[in-house]
Amino acid sequence: MIDLLKLKESRNVYLKGGNEAVLLLHSFTGTVRDVKDLAVTLNEEGYTCYIPAYKGHGLSVESLLKYNTDDWWQQVQNSYQFLKDEGYKDISVLGVSLGGLMSLRLVETSDIKKCVVMSVPNNRTSIDIKRRLYSYGKRINQIQNLDQNESDRQLALIDGYDEGAQVFSSFIEQTMKELCSIQIPISIMYGELDQSTYKDSAEHIYKEIGTQQKTLTSYEKAKHLMTRSDDKEKVEKDIIQFLNK
Repeated sequence: MIDLLKLKESRNVYLKGGNEAVLLLHSFTGTVRDVKDLAVTLNEEGYTCYIPAYKGHGLSVESLLKYNTDDWWQQVQNSYQFLKDEGYKDISVLGVSLGGLMSLRLVETSDIKKCVVMSVPNNRTSIDIKRRLYSYGKRINQIQNLDQNESDRQLALIDGYDEGAQVFSSFIEQTMKELCSIQIPISIMYGELDQSTYKDSAEHIYKEIGTQQKTLTSYEKAKHLMTRSDDKEKVEKDIIQFLNK
């Protein structure tokens, strides 16, 4: 008997605080846990924090593959509108990886006060995206205790995610084209223990972004998921300092 009951879809996180709100966006194949500790810390500093849980994330490969970047981007836009409807006028956004990418896109299309991006890709091939999905699939299949046949069946579905991978790549391309339009304070971060492509990407974004109010910071002990790395406290401290400025 295959037990899928262990997997529960993450819920959005809403921590009410002061008059300023921060929208926190997690990574591709991650969950709200990516940024939840950071949200709690920011909330203790007086910020209202909201984390949308992307559809399909934290569930089986088969469930995740029903969605693509357009669906998650719609959730981000809805979350921003939710905060506006709640009465928040000063909204900042921050994110990791895909979350950072969507943070940039939100700045390009909406009225945002400040932005923090971490471990953001400036390009991604279909092969890169599918590789990430395979890694996710192997991990999630183990958590579910799937037998070999069912595990293989679900992993094989990734080969057919061509349209989803293309949507992801196009989203990156479109976001990178509009970087020059960004005119708000922005903090760009990357981990020195991450793949070197993310350092290159951070430098590219820093160079292309329109605002002069920008910083580029590397973290010696951080891998890709900077918010849960050995430099976590340093990352949190720097984000608080940037938002409080």
